[in-house]
Amino acid sequence: MKKVIKQLLGLAAIAGAVAGAVYLFKKKSDEEGDEFDDDFDDEDFDLDNDLKSVSDREYVSLNTGAQAAAETVEETVTEAGEKVEDTLEDAGDAADTLKAKAEDVSETVSDKAKDAAKDAKDIKDSVKHTVEDAKESLKDAAKDAADQAEDLADAVEEKTKKTLKALKGKAENAAEAVKEKVKKISEE
Repeated sequence: MKKVIKQLLGLAAIAGAVAGAVYLFKKKSDEEGDEFDDDFDDEDFDLDNDLKSVSDREYVSLNTGAQAAAETVEETVTEAGEKVEDTLEDAGDAADTLKAKAEDVSETVSDKAKDAAKDAKDIKDSVKHTVEDAKESLKDAAKDAADQAEDLADAVEEKTKKTLKALKGKAENAAEAVKEKVKKISEE
């Protein structure tokens, strides 16, 4: 957009400079024309003798330097206007292209954001189910471990009772053996 504005200002500056030059040229040529008006008033022309018949006359263009400069300025201004129109048209096309691209990018970003949100929700749900499954597995494992610990405690208690009973029996036998030996020794 800045480039277009620079071009427009440049063309306007050129057109202004050309118009100013034409204005000064016309003003100067008008002033010079007033100085020479007196010179022509004094002379008397015999037009009847000087002029040829109408069919034999050659016509000369009456374009003066000022008219040529005015035509040049007009052409320059017309060309500058056409360039400005072309530049504005190009700028409009560029703006439309940028707008379309911006809409495409916006739509793509929106779609990607929606996809990312959906993926995040799916991951959240997956993690939630995994945690729930792990929780259930841990509960089952804890229950199994408690049952095994209880079974182990019962087995240890039973084994301890048997061992104590066996030790008690051996201790009683040993005590009787000691009593008998003490009796034997005391009898002797």
